[in-house]
Amino acid sequence: MAWRKKLTKTAFKLHGWVGLFAGLFFLLYGITGSMLMFRHQLDRYFNPELHQLKRIGQPIPADRLYRMVLRTHPNLRKLVLHDFPADQQDCYEFMLYKRQQKLTDNYLYYVFVNPYTGQIIREGSYGSVTPSFFRWLYTLHYSLQLGIPGMLLSGLMGLGMLVSLLTGAIIYRKHFWRAFRLKAGLNFKNRRTAVSSLHRILGVWSLGFTAVLFFTGFWMLKEYFTPAQWTLPRYQAAYAVPANINSMVARAKAIVPGFKPIAVIIPTTKGADVLVRGSMPTTGFLLLQGKASGLFFDAVTGKFKKLSDIDRQSFDQRFETEVYNLHIGSYGGNWIRWLYVVLGLLPGLLSVTGALLWFKKVYQR
Repeated sequence: MAWRKKLTKTAFKLHGWVGLFAGLFFLLYGITGSMLMFRHQLDRYFNPELHQLKRIGQPIPADRLYRMVLRTHPNLRKLVLHDFPADQQDCYEFMLYKRQQKLTDNYLYYVFVNPYTGQIIREGSYGSVTPSFFRWLYTLHYSLQLGIPGMLLSGLMGLGMLVSLLTGAIIYRKHFWRAFRLKAGLNFKNRRTAVSSLHRILGVWSLGFTAVLFFTGFWMLKEYFTPAQWTLPRYQAAYAVPANINSMVARAKAIVPGFKPIAVIIPTTKGADVLVRGSMPTTGFLLLQGKASGLFFDAVTGKFKKLSDIDRQSFDQRFETEVYNLHIGSYGGNWIRWLYVVLGLLPGLLSVTGALLWFKKVYQR
């Protein structure tokens, strides 16, 4: 029918232009995303000086280390005790959210502290390649190292990939089922048919995974489409919470037997609560595991206020957690991560094969 031909022709043009303008971004997101799948393991392997410390006496309480970090790093929006020591040779890691001076500034900062000496072993911005390449890569992946404008651009690229996938499905709808059943093999009649058939097969087989990956990426950045996120925070003197961090972590374990603390979000302004985040022993669904649950404590008195169990939260809250875990592949163990590594490279391959087809067509003209 005429309308189907017109739809296919329009989809073909849109598919080509979106791929041409956003192809390099798709390639970048695919490569960096695959590299980040084992970033924690690789980071520990390449930085043994942070995780093979010599034990000297008893460890210093986390509360004292927090106050030391806050004193030496003022003007923060948020301070997070990001990682507890995994063993007696490991260190504490703090993640600092700095107040940006410009929209393009990188606001994330890391501090590693020796739990036995209280010494800062290493610190730096997520915007610097050294001394932490994987933290720089992490920020490059979601913001292109461009701050708030970069996060908006990454969100737009996520929408661009979804448009590319939709138009591709329209173009190749007649070949979809054959390619999915591996009935449509590579055609080596000439270079163009080989590239075209490879592009089609990769597109069909990666359609679902790529759609999930780029939709979840867009969803996590959707807030940067609102004007509120483009207002820079004003300078504010550091605020040290009166309550003891160690006492609140111990209290969280006592209130919920089997609760595993993973991080502590510590406010830097008055009136906010301390949140001890971690995993609940009752959480069974893979996409809700991790540090999705938490216990809130009064920042002044240290008194327990409420429990936030992800299994009992609203659909919206559970959906946000599921989107995040789907995007980073933090469920199912290493075999899921390896699957993400391989499939995460497919958007880049599609960009390359699509660009080859476009340039071939221009050359022929």
